Amino acid sequence: MTSTTTYRIGHPVVLDELPAGTEIRDADGDTGTKVQDGAWKVIGFPVALDPDWFRFPVEVVNPTPETALLVADFAGLHRLPDLMAELRSVVADIRTLRTSQEDKLDELRDENGDVPSGNLRRWDELRYDIHVEQDSDKLAAVLRRLEQLVDTEGSE
Repeated sequence: MTSTTTYRIGHPVVLDELPAGTEIRDADGDTGTKVQDGAWKVIGFPVALDPDWFRFPVEVVNPTPETALLVADFAGLHRLPDLMAELRSVVADIRTLRTSQEDKLDELRDENGDVPSGNLRRWDELRYDIHVEQDSDKLAAVLRRLEQLVDTEGSE
């Protein structure tokens, strides 16, 4: 990689997986290097520190391509619960919208479940009233929400 930093790391567990010799910079500007025993050596501290000492998010300084891939893989695993919660929320929103539409359609039916001819126009409006712009905006909002969850360069 040619950049001086790679993906932001938001969890100490990811730091545990980095190889010895990896240098990181935390949100406060402190720089640490991972040593062979798994601890972190930070300039100005006489003892090695644990990964949870750093202020997150942290970034890898001058990553190798292998380190960048490792960070992406492990950081992604810790975002999975957030991503799943967001997907569940999207599905719940869709179900709520569908239920609301079905409730409105049911109100137009008579006691036999048929739609009287006087209600057919409204039935068609509710049943086929798909606003392309509105649906497009909703899908774009969903896409933005998902992209924010998996954006490795964005803020945490």
